[in-house]
Amino acid sequence: MSARVSQAQRVTAVESALTPLHYAMLGLLRDQPAHGYQLQHAFGVGGDLNAIVPVEQPTLYAALKELARRRLIEGREAREGLRPPKVVYALTADGRRALIEWLREPVARMRQVRLDFLLKVYFNRARGKQRVRALVEAQIGACNRYLADLQAGAAALDRESFAYLVSESRASAARSTLAWLNEYRASL
Repeated sequence: MSARVSQAQRVTAVESALTPLHYAMLGLLRDQPAHGYQLQHAFGVGGDLNAIVPVEQPTLYAALKELARRRLIEGREAREGLRPPKVVYALTADGRRALIEWLREPVARMRQVRLDFLLKVYFNRARGKQRVRALVEAQIGACNRYLADLQAGAAALDRESFAYLVSESRASAARSTLAWLNEYRASL
């Protein structure tokens, strides 16, 4: 086995450790560079992303530093008049690749729909309904596979067991998610 790590392996390793906040920040920086204060508006009260990922300023700046450390974004100091300099962040090529890959993939776990999937829809909407439709279709497929796996597993369980109850709870959540996804798909 080679000791060399390919570019794809590096990006995959980086992506696996990113949080929804990291991806949201990459998404916000996709179209134009911004400094932390500008990014904070999207996550603050009244911001589009506040209902999904409310973020306090110290957490936002820590996430920016982490993304820069991973070389997914880069910062450049900029001055505006006599004000103190601000660091303006922009995506790197690796950051753009990581974001694009993440935006295309459906989420694997139902509890990620409330956070990751909604963020993906938010950023895909800016790119057109075609991308949103493709993501929704992929997510419906992932939910159907998840539900089928749950049902297959539940068939082997004693209906009186706690494991069966847990399985049925998860299946109920998956069916609810599928119903919502189908309604959303119909509205697109």
